[in-house]
Amino acid sequence: MLNRFVLSLFSISLIAQAATPIQVPAKEPLKKAGIPNRPEKLSFKPIDFKVPNIREARTTLDNGISCYLVADPTGQPLVSINITLTRGGYWDPQGKEGLHQLMGGLLRTGGTVALTPEQLDERLEFMAAQSGSSLGSERGQISISLLSKDLKEGMSLLMDMLTQPRFAQDRLDLAKKNAVQAMQRRNDDTTSIERQQIGFLLRSEDYYGNRNTTKNSIESINLDDIKAAHSQMIHPSNMLVSVSGKFDKSQMLALLNETIGKLSPMANAQIRSEIPDSTYIGKPGIFVVDKDVNQGRVTLHLPGIAPLSEDYPAVLVMNFILGQGGFTSRLIKKIRSDEGLAYSVGSTFTTPLYVDRAGDFRALFQTKTRTVAYGTRLVLTEIDKMRTTLVSEDEIKVAKGSIIDGFPAQFANKSTVAATFVSGELTKRPDVWLETLRDRVKKVSREDILRVAKKYLQIEKASILVVGNAKEMEEGDVKDHPGKLSEVGKSFGFDWTVTNLPLRDPMTMKPIK
Repeated sequence: MLNRFVLSLFSISLIAQAATPIQVPAKEPLKKAGIPNRPEKLSFKPIDFKVPNIREARTTLDNGISCYLVADPTGQPLVSINITLTRGGYWDPQGKEGLHQLMGGLLRTGGTVALTPEQLDERLEFMAAQSGSSLGSERGQISISLLSKDLKEGMSLLMDMLTQPRFAQDRLDLAKKNAVQAMQRRNDDTTSIERQQIGFLLRSEDYYGNRNTTKNSIESINLDDIKAAHSQMIHPSNMLVSVSGKFDKSQMLALLNETIGKLSPMANAQIRSEIPDSTYIGKPGIFVVDKDVNQGRVTLHLPGIAPLSEDYPAVLVMNFILGQGGFTSRLIKKIRSDEGLAYSVGSTFTTPLYVDRAGDFRALFQTKTRTVAYGTRLVLTEIDKMRTTLVSEDEIKVAKGSIIDGFPAQFANKSTVAATFVSGELTKRPDVWLETLRDRVKKVSREDILRVAKKYLQIEKASILVVGNAKEMEEGDVKDHPGKLSEVGKSFGFDWTVTNLPLRDPMTMKPIK
């Protein structure tokens, strides 16, 4: 009873205190504390960043393989070794499309001569090591990341995977089964369909990127094919090595020369050839792939620019303002923020395989099928504004500042530094290109942006690929967003036609009639 009485008094006391106004000292306005009242008013000290010296990292192994050593003496006791393989699907024989893709994956998953796939998995797991391998259309890699104390054993395993793979039959069968199952999903979404159709729309049928895998090509691949492709690849000229993490450079170089530095070509090895180039053949107009979905996917294409071009820094700033600058870009502001038509919208100049070749320009968005025509007109209008009027002082200031301040991100850690160095050699990028890029961006003027916009954004030549419900996209939204897809070109004085492109059979990649 006494306890209840005490608790009651305590509760009454709390209620009384709660009812009494609490005196809070008045805070001084933020302005007086030196804090701006708007985020855009914040100012920061300039970032003092120097591009890592590629010349200090670059070396050559005894057998001529280029190597990049990026040490981190103060980091965690971890080391990542990456062997870049400069072969890929463009080497696939006719009718064997997918051969290098399968072989690349099996380097890691298929075991080694000394270890079954299961034993290799167990050994890597025991070492807490991560390893993987893959080959794409142009190139690939095999890598391992592990503790510094396990470096010698890890390097031995990596060399066995690279030069003495087992290529277990059951793992090949599983890889082929997974590849065929992936094909069955090619027409499941608009992103996948767009990816297929772009190559045929912008490049010739003979373009190596259009040599897609088929059910027949995958099923025709056997172990002999895999082993032959592997023996052709093993040549020092087809490899680059990069190492990042905590290690002693002289000791690491000695270890590499004792292992991959002694690698000699296999009997049937072929020296890498330059990846084939192809001419841009995109034609003006709107090209529609009919797919019964709720949202239409729109991609506008134009010829791009080679990174070695003198115009590249101005194009970089121009495109940041147009569509690559996130919420500060014009396309995001107009299509997403103002109109609410799309969650994702933007533009990009694609990165070419070699810096002396031109990539493509792409502006893309996804919206309801009935607002596709309206959204496409808005995108074309924003691009046209870049060609006709000077950007504002605020826009160019934000764009240049963002590009320059964001530049160090590609050197965020030793692993990304090593990857950037390797990328430079693969794309034939001069060492000074990165070292001078920020200074070249600083010199870009509003007049430069207008000049390159007129030169590279010739919308009258645009090839516009649209994937979605053709009937609904043509009809449009009569009530709120009137206008037909077939009339988009007329809005700008272009005599564009709408061409229907057939879906392709996912298993054969032949057009479906």
